Amino acid sequence: MKKIKTQRHPLKFYATIVFGFLFLFALGSFMIFIGLDNEANDQSKKEHIIMPIFGGLVCLLAIWMVYSYWKNSPKIIIDKNNVKIGNETFRLNSIKDVMLTGKMPFRFIIKFPMEGTAILFNDGREKILFDDMYSNSYEVKSFLEQVVINKQEFKTSTLKKIKKNELRFENTEKFKGNQFTSLRGISLWGLIGFFTILFIGKETSMKLGGVIFFSLLGTFWVLLHYWLMHYFELTKKFLIVRNHIFIWKMKIYDLSDVKEIVFETQGNQPNCMRVITNDFKNKLYPAGTLRDKTWLEMKKRLETRGVEVRNECIYE
Repeated sequence: MKKIKTQRHPLKFYATIVFGFLFLFALGSFMIFIGLDNEANDQSKKEHIIMPIFGGLVCLLAIWMVYSYWKNSPKIIIDKNNVKIGNETFRLNSIKDVMLTGKMPFRFIIKFPMEGTAILFNDGREKILFDDMYSNSYEVKSFLEQVVINKQEFKTSTLKKIKKNELRFENTEKFKGNQFTSLRGISLWGLIGFFTILFIGKETSMKLGGVIFFSLLGTFWVLLHYWLMHYFELTKKFLIVRNHIFIWKMKIYDLSDVKEIVFETQGNQPNCMRVITNDFKNKLYPAGTLRDKTWLEMKKRLETRGVEVRNECIYE
């Protein structure tokens, strides 16, 4: 077999640490500059030293963020006999247990849960692979399941793509909220409506710079809410993911190809559905218009169809 080598994710790893570092370092530098400037202008006030101290701490936090992300995403190389994690090499037959899915503690200032894989070795050491840090973590998971757990030869698999015409004779049950009365919908359409009324009411024409600025802001606002406003349909055989904003977009999953579904939330995001397929690829769908009772009803329907559902965010 060819070696499996992990590749760090271009957006969730590299873009995150670049943006986070630049933002925190710029903020810290600004705080230091303001504090030193105030101290130079008013030597009698000793409290001005507080601002540079906090600014220095923020700059250190920026460096710590890069270090933490890099440490939590070591390069992984797997061949038919060994798994190399960072600078350490382990024999595959020294693996005692594997947890392929579930939330693992990601350590950055505080611990917060992130979907991942835990590998326990015979000597008691544990290594964690965080899904979002890599663009091909599913390959490692598939290998561990086939070779280490099931003692089979590793084979790559591709799930069959479902065509829309396969839904023609399916009875569909919708799990959908009202976008116009939900917080996300009010946030989207309220702001768009406000600026529309503002522009219509203006007697003077807006300058080109203003048009470009509000066009870019409006595009960003729509795309942000597009990502936050999914809803779902369920048939006897399929799970269908749709969107309130781009109504023509749809993603269809054959339920027999779904390994696990996770209800979760992250930070200030709405409740989300994570779909994990049998090849361990996963996709997150925030659904800001669904009420808790809708989520729980969908969970029941999925479980009656033999789908495993992990509920991490809704009280039952």
